[in-house]
Amino acid sequence: MLLNVNPLNNLLEKAYIPSSKPETQRAILAATLAQGKSVVRNDLRCLETTTMKEACRAIGAVITEQDGYLEIEGVGRNLRSNKRVIDALGSGLVFRVFSAITSFSNTPEIITGDKILRGRVMAPLFDALDQLGAKVSHIAEQGQAPVVNWGGGFEGGRCVIPGNVSSQFITAIMFAAPLAAKPTEIEIVGEILSISYIKQTIQALEIAGIQVECSDNFSVITVYPGEYQPAEYAISGDYTSSSYVIGAAALYPGKTILQNMSLVSLQGEKAILDVVEKLGIEISFDEQLQELTLINNQGTLSGEFEFDASDYPNIVPTLAAIGAYVEGTFRVIGGSITRLHKSPRIKAMVSELQKMGVDIQPLFKDGVYDGFEIHGKAQYEGGLELSSWGDHRIFMSLFIASLRCKTANQLEGYADVICSFPDFFTEFERLGAKFTETNGQGEVKKEA
Repeated sequence: MLLNVNPLNNLLEKAYIPSSKPETQRAILAATLAQGKSVVRNDLRCLETTTMKEACRAIGAVITEQDGYLEIEGVGRNLRSNKRVIDALGSGLVFRVFSAITSFSNTPEIITGDKILRGRVMAPLFDALDQLGAKVSHIAEQGQAPVVNWGGGFEGGRCVIPGNVSSQFITAIMFAAPLAAKPTEIEIVGEILSISYIKQTIQALEIAGIQVECSDNFSVITVYPGEYQPAEYAISGDYTSSSYVIGAAALYPGKTILQNMSLVSLQGEKAILDVVEKLGIEISFDEQLQELTLINNQGTLSGEFEFDASDYPNIVPTLAAIGAYVEGTFRVIGGSITRLHKSPRIKAMVSELQKMGVDIQPLFKDGVYDGFEIHGKAQYEGGLELSSWGDHRIFMSLFIASLRCKTANQLEGYADVICSFPDFFTEFERLGAKFTETNGQGEVKKEA
């Protein structure tokens, strides 16, 4: 099934932004590893946070969903399996963290995932766990999911992880490390990308009472043995999800208000605000009301711009969608890590936007996709069928890029928004977007 995304003439005023996925997932993990009851307020409920909750329940956590918050009765060090198979589905974070923390299970655990996840790079995490003394076996392909963690724990010590593949490897070791008998030193070698996610992990651990030391450049992180303490976590709005609404607001004159937003955030993707400010969008916050207001007094976007996305890779596809409409030059670099996400995201956006007629060329670093350069224009013809490449963030970015085409584009992969932004279509309907579900042969199945 495909989604016809019709041209949008103007953007209406208000949208509600979902809560942060990475903050919610980390809070659920920390609460699970504490002995006693924790509360996670303003949590995000989507496929990937549900997957995290189910994985935590599989090791004994009792998680109760209340209106606006979670109550979590954690297991502390007593990881008691009741399933023996933990299915991470498409969540890289769930797979990676549980591959590490099940080192401290009393019984063997199988950790698996869907077809896309089973093809993703995991070897650096397994190498680090091996250096620490964990016992992990590969069921199919060496260095990939699924695996068996035989449990029995590891003492601590030193491991080495590359900094330019996935910060989730580092997060996984950090969450497991407090359960070890000795301090765990993580040496991060090479270029370190996505530092904001490491900062979010440190924050979650420290709220739970875990001692963490970090060098100024994040090349060495030491996590000390300790007991996770029950705590209360307050989750803020998700800046990656907000980027789609902010991107649309940058394309249309007028005022747009985003609810559930806070300026106080460690999320690197908060840089979307810097990007659109440089494009000429006015921004103001009401922290008490948790509202972000964007005022766009421009009919068109133009200028010469370059952005380094090395600490905000999740909005690289959104930046491509915005850049398609910037007359001048719009360059993004530092996105090499996105080649290892759910899809090779730069390659995907370059390919699909070129179909639209966008003058976009990939930029390479050390032989891999690192960014792109766009010479945009105010509008495109549209009337094309575009692919999401099996990636919810590619779909949502192409949705934004399609809004200013002259005729509707057809996009596949729309069901995947449940991974991170379940109310995506509801919020864009509120903003005035129109779209129809079709069978790809012109027959309308559902209209919004």
